[in-house]
Amino acid sequence: MKRAIQKPCGLLVLPVLLAALLAPATARAADYSCTAELPVEVALNGETDEAFTVTITAEEGTPMPEETELAIAGDETGSFTGFTFTEPGDYTYTVLQQAGETEYMTYDDAVYTVVIQVTNAEDGGLTYQIFANRDDNPTEKTGAVRFLNTYAPPTPTASPAPTATPAPTAEPAPEPPPYAPGPPDIAGDESWGKAPTPTPGSGLIPQTSDAMPVMVLVIVAIVAAAAVVVLAVLRKRNGQNHE
Repeated sequence: MKRAIQKPCGLLVLPVLLAALLAPATARAADYSCTAELPVEVALNGETDEAFTVTITAEEGTPMPEETELAIAGDETGSFTGFTFTEPGDYTYTVLQQAGETEYMTYDDAVYTVVIQVTNAEDGGLTYQIFANRDDNPTEKTGAVRFLNTYAPPTPTASPAPTATPAPTAEPAPEPPPYAPGPPDIAGDESWGKAPTPTPGSGLIPQTSDAMPVMVLVIVAIVAAAAVVVLAVLRKRNGQNHE
């Protein structure tokens, strides 16, 4: 009976020893990895509410982030997160910005080549570094991915101030035409051609149609009288000369 009991106990010890030996190796495998993050900045000249789209791609089999597309508003920073690496190496990615359709917007069309370099850490795990360079300046390496967009709508032209309408100038009153006496209006004058009624005591000669001959006679009489006087004076002078 004692041998029957001891035999199963010996068999149970072996799995326990194997588990104890494998446990540290499993723990070391779990620690031999690192998680990386790739920040992306979108700068903006101007003002707009547009969110800009940035994408990341890589060759098949390369560890990828949780999201391969970011929507980043102007002058903000986003990150590709969730890269998980389990062995050292250089992992290459392509990062670029998708051009939008906003009018008067100039989108940065740079293409970044990003290398995440994974190396052994001093504590036995893994660590990483990021190197990025633009396609238009491949010799300059940087640790940041940055896009610069410019929004430049045309400046609205100020409307000119309305011109004040001048007050109308009063036209001068027309001058009356020069007086030109015309023929008397005899059509409606019933007194035309009639002798005026003399006023008693006025001593005026009635104005009749015979007034003109009377005046002529008066003048002739005056002239004749003057001639008589002149003749009388001349005769008197002649008589004195004969004496």
